[in-house]
Amino acid sequence: MWKQLIPDNRRRRRESTTTDLRAQLNGALEAGRMIEALEIYELLEKRAPDEPRLSHRKGDLLRRIGHEAEALRAYERAAYLYSARGFDARAAATARLMLAIDPSKGDVLERVNRVAERRLDRQRRVETQLGVRHSD
Repeated sequence: MWKQLIPDNRRRRRESTTTDLRAQLNGALEAGRMIEALEIYELLEKRAPDEPRLSHRKGDLLRRIGHEAEALRAYERAAYLYSARGFDARAAATARLMLAIDPSKGDVLERVNRVAERRLDRQRRVETQLGVRHSD
């Protein structure tokens, strides 16, 4: 998506380790090279597709440079990844951030909350089967 804005020599970036990419990302962000930073976020997301923090930070960057539609997509991905990994509070916070940008995105918060409720119900059933008492 951003590749058309980046010169060919950067697109042919040699395969770097994730640590190298993170260092390059920090350098690009510090120097204000936002398009390059976005390209690196995309590479990092390909290497760690189930890491929600990458999508979240990418959304932050996209929002900062005024690309709210793309930021919403990145935040939505982050919310679902947070939820899938059991980070329900972060998933809900990310969904609420989306609502602040676009109030029509309430469905994301509803879906995240449903997943959290199902997870909690399963946990309670297991605890009940094991004879563990609930403190709520």
